[in-house]
Amino acid sequence: MRVRPWSAVAAACAALLVVTGCAVNGPDPAPAPIAPAPAESVELPQRPEDLAVAGKQDDDVCTWLSAEQQQSLRVGGAQPVIRNGDNYNGCGYLGDTGAARFAIGVRIVPEPVELFLQKINSSPGTRQVYVLSGFGTVQSQIGGGEGLGCDAFIDAAEGQTVWVNMQLQTPGAMNADQMCEKAQTAAHSAVSTLQAQS
Repeated sequence: MRVRPWSAVAAACAALLVVTGCAVNGPDPAPAPIAPAPAESVELPQRPEDLAVAGKQDDDVCTWLSAEQQQSLRVGGAQPVIRNGDNYNGCGYLGDTGAARFAIGVRIVPEPVELFLQKINSSPGTRQVYVLSGFGTVQSQIGGGEGLGCDAFIDAAEGQTVWVNMQLQTPGAMNADQMCEKAQTAAHSAVSTLQAQS
C-alpha cells in the first residue's frame, strides 16, 4: 500500500476537515438499513449500552481499529486528527487501494447525533439510519460535496457521538456506495472494538 505523509493529506483536506473527520475498522457484515432519515429529525433505536467514549484522548481513539481491521480497510499510519477550529479528539488513517487514495477519521463529538447533524452541512437526501451491533448510526454525505466522501454518526452514549468519516483524495475514483461502504465498515469495526474493550 502506497501512503502519502499525513501532512500532505492534511494540506489537501484542510477545508474538508473543518466539516469532516476520519476513522476505520475491520471486516464485518454490512449493516441493514432501517429507513431513510427525514431532514427534520432522526429516529434512532435505544442503545444496548453506553460505550465508554467520553473524555477519551487521541491515543485512545487510535486503538479502536486493530492492525487486522486497518489491513482489511487498506489503511495505516494512525495519527491524531488535525484540529481546525474544533476540539474533537480523534484519530486519522491514510488509505490507498491502488486506484484510490483516501483518508478515514474517527472522532468523538460530545453531543447527541441529532444535535450534531443540525450543525454540519449534512445532506438530508443522503441520510440513512443503520444499526451497528445495536447502536443507531446515521450515514450521510456533505451537501454539495457528495463526491468527496461519506460519514457515519454513531449514537455511542448519552450525549456522545462517534463520527467516522471517509474522505476521497482521488476525485472520481470511488462512487457514493463505495465511499459509504468504507465508512460503514470502519464504523462497525470501531463499535466492535469499543464493545470488546468495555
